[in-house]
Amino acid sequence: MTSEAKQDFMLRISEANKSRLVVILYDMFLTYVKEAKISREGEEFTLSDIESYRQGIRNAKAVLRELIDSLNMEYDIARRTYQIYRFVERALIMADIRRDPTQLPEVIKIMTDLRNAYAEAAREDNSEPLMKNADAIYAGMTYGKNTLSTDSAAAGTNRGFLA
Repeated sequence: MTSEAKQDFMLRISEANKSRLVVILYDMFLTYVKEAKISREGEEFTLSDIESYRQGIRNAKAVLRELIDSLNMEYDIARRTYQIYRFVERALIMADIRRDPTQLPEVIKIMTDLRNAYAEAAREDNSEPLMKNADAIYAGMTYGKNTLSTDSAAAGTNRGFLA
């Protein structure tokens, strides 16, 4: 994942409520799987390509683990979603062991459908962001030539650590 993508995810996480945070996890998962898939495209594979592929799969599995851990199993929909996640997890494991990306398009489709459904539900959630003491982040064209830079407008050094 590029440093710009990481920075974007960090910004989105700092401003997200619970349901938007799950959408961000889906986006991170899809980013990692797509990066893994791209690293295996082409005629010849270098050792670096294989390592990049495996790292993308490992990162996607870590995000999937977070999604699984966030399920509230008291509800029937969570138990059904868990079964889908287990299917996706098995597909990722097989793709990693065999170093074969042929199952990744199906994984991407399944998780994109879930992400879109959850994003639709998240639009209805108007709850407050989880991080209440996060710095305000401002983005815009500043002194760099054709570059987008961000700036943190911290009001003080106390971000909730002191009572």
